[in-house]
Amino acid sequence: MGVTLHGDLDYGAAGELRRSLSVLLARGERLQIDLDLAHVTFLDCSGARTLKWLDRCIQGGGGRLTIVRPSRRVLRLLQLLRFDDVLGICQEERNEDVLLDDWRIIRLRSLCLDPAPSSS
Repeated sequence: MGVTLHGDLDYGAAGELRRSLSVLLARGERLQIDLDLAHVTFLDCSGARTLKWLDRCIQGGGGRLTIVRPSRRVLRLLQLLRFDDVLGICQEERNEDVLLDDWRIIRLRSLCLDPAPSSS
């Protein structure tokens, strides 16, 4: 499953993101999530810790989290915090074989977990 974040991932949005993604985590499924951060315009330490928390929760359930296409600012902070040593980060385009229906978009600040637009 893919999740695309849009906006600032700061102190205010981090709690909202945790609550939104807790819905997925509560299913008890083995999750394989590609988290696309190309549209995240700002990341602070609380947002970075939320990414690390999410990774730990998903791995605890036998799954995998991959940070996909982080913006330069986001990647720089993750590197400064040395989170790039523990988080799986892929700087390339996401796999085009993934169906759009498998992607969710989360717009930070008006946070909701919505299906991605259909390709039809």
